[in-house]
Amino acid sequence: MRLKTAFVVPNPRKPYAKKLAKEVEAFLKAKDSLATSGNADFVILVSGDGTVLYNKQKYGLPIFAIGHGKSHICQADEKNWRRLLSKALSGFKLDKRSMLSCLVNGKHAFDSLNDVVVRSRDHRVVSLRLSTKKNKKEFLADGIVFSTPTGSHAYSYSCGGKKLSEHAREYVVAPIAPYKRALKPFTLPDTFVSRLTVLSGNADLVFDGQFVHPLKKGDKITVKKSRKQVALVSA
Repeated sequence: MRLKTAFVVPNPRKPYAKKLAKEVEAFLKAKDSLATSGNADFVILVSGDGTVLYNKQKYGLPIFAIGHGKSHICQADEKNWRRLLSKALSGFKLDKRSMLSCLVNGKHAFDSLNDVVVRSRDHRVVSLRLSTKKNKKEFLADGIVFSTPTGSHAYSYSCGGKKLSEHAREYVVAPIAPYKRALKPFTLPDTFVSRLTVLSGNADLVFDGQFVHPLKKGDKITVKKSRKQVALVSA
């Protein structure tokens, strides 16, 4: 398959990303492949993983991302994007990544490509009740991370969770600094549902490190595999 046209979206807060975006647009124009958002085959995001996480569903198109040396999701960086983008324009396949869907008190809140995180708002432990097919536990912690395979190399890994292959049919559950190590990180098949209740404390629900939803005592969070996926362009 071939991709013919794309438009470019940089992180507007980063001057280097806007500068690089102009170079990418000139590159596409020279190949007669520059388009607007209304008639493009894919979108090129410029800056880093955070820009992908913020825009992952905004345009409804496959994503080619240009990041930097620390990027994990981005397919290219400042040094190799011309070569990899040329390959994608010549022939490509879609790398479809799974997401986690989160409900708050039964209402859909967000789909995350990296992780769904509950964490203390005031630097004190929160009391949580977790229920899955593998664990039923009440514990105190700074929070908890539910991570997709894509996100398993990030926050949950820092919390002791397992690294998964990008297309694993599992997700990671990793408590953040649990009191007396009451709960160890573990993985679940992506057919399993996790349910979490905030028993006490002030906490926030954070999606992909980008979007924050305040929680209160008694709130019930449900985490499960999303029906939606994110398509990354792979040359």
